[in-house]
Amino acid sequence: MRRRHRFAKSRRAAERVLETLDRLHDRGGRRARDRDGGKADDRPRDDRPRDERRRDGRGPRGVRYLTVRGNEELFRRLCRDDFQYLMAQRIDAPADVLEVLLPQSVVGRAQNGHGWFVDEYGTPLAFREATFDRVLTELEDRWPHLRHDAVRRRRTDLVERVRAHVMAHLFTETMPLDDAEGPLLGAGFLAGRTVDTRAFLSGLVLAGFMDDIDHRRMALTLHPLDFQGDRYDIGGGEIRVVNAGLFRATGIEDAGAEAWDARDLAELERLGVLMPLDEQVWEYPHYDQEYFRLRLGDGVCDDLAMIAIGRRHGLEAMLGAFVMDGLDTYDKYLIRFTSKGSDTRLAEDIQRAWRERHGRALVPDEELLDLIWFAAKNNHPRVNLSSSHRRLLQTEAGATVPTLLHHWRFLEGRDLGPIKLGFSRVPAADFYRAAHLRCEAAGHPVAAPTIVERRGA
Repeated sequence: MRRRHRFAKSRRAAERVLETLDRLHDRGGRRARDRDGGKADDRPRDDRPRDERRRDGRGPRGVRYLTVRGNEELFRRLCRDDFQYLMAQRIDAPADVLEVLLPQSVVGRAQNGHGWFVDEYGTPLAFREATFDRVLTELEDRWPHLRHDAVRRRRTDLVERVRAHVMAHLFTETMPLDDAEGPLLGAGFLAGRTVDTRAFLSGLVLAGFMDDIDHRRMALTLHPLDFQGDRYDIGGGEIRVVNAGLFRATGIEDAGAEAWDARDLAELERLGVLMPLDEQVWEYPHYDQEYFRLRLGDGVCDDLAMIAIGRRHGLEAMLGAFVMDGLDTYDKYLIRFTSKGSDTRLAEDIQRAWRERHGRALVPDEELLDLIWFAAKNNHPRVNLSSSHRRLLQTEAGATVPTLLHHWRFLEGRDLGPIKLGFSRVPAADFYRAAHLRCEAAGHPVAAPTIVERRGA
């Protein structure tokens, strides 16, 4: 009887959530069927024979939207092929770290029809409802140690190790970037390094706040014009802890697709879908994390942000920014978590501890706002790029060092390889030219980039 009572209570709560959402007209995060005009599996698809659909042997250009249900074998094969392909890339981390990092990349590629998620003619196959846990279910059959709960625990351990290590070294002059289990986040180029603590912490704080929506709004107030004197904009949102069952019941397919306003979020919090913004630790699977967009528009380019941090504070700060970016990546799928995300929470704690010890924050607000302004994608020249944590660890074709260290070569004025950057595969010549122009506009000039068309750049 008690079990039946709990189920009925949960069902009534879900029904109240659905009723409320149906009243939220023209606001961010509308239920998927309202936003898209139909579920993903209802979208029209081209059912003509493949030979009739080909154009010049290349196949149709449009994306085919598929559901996992009814395409289970195809989805399983593509997940495994994509994962094995990524595991074979030159990524500067050991296999046990890549095994918990790369499934996240597979999720994004599955949802958007990238990587191996194409048919034999190169047509993208997008599985919009692909999730982290579903991808791991497909991988688990072949790699039993990749159970979704085990992977989340290992990711949580990586995040908590960084936090414990940083907090233990807050007021030391230098900090090793290894702990008892190896380099932080398993990044090979951090192994054996000892850095100036203040510089490293500065990079952590700067990167930890550059995604914070309040700081982005303040940056627009302080810097309303781009480097060319025109108005620009910055989008953004925040990670919120959700009651997983009630969130699924809402039917919200992507809380980051449209902008939410404060009234909607307050209502979801009142209904128990969203948890309060406090420091309580929540646990999966009863709770999970979702990104809620609060402002439409492009965000910041992580590559430019790290270049700006490196230009101002040196390589050691750049490495700190890289580690904080890694926390932001792993943070999306953990077994234990708090509101705001591990990166922002750690940045806040560093600032608070430094203020208590020294009477002032480690990084002044103005510098944080300058960084966001500098790295905004919509600043001038516009940049359509933001490398993922995996891409920053990866040595791209045409380079001999991982992308993060390739950015440092740019700051050193050394020759650069003809690599392509990020998901959008931006040519190095275009990106570094834009970075050079922005550094000049910000009053921190660097040498013009030199791209050499040879291996060993």
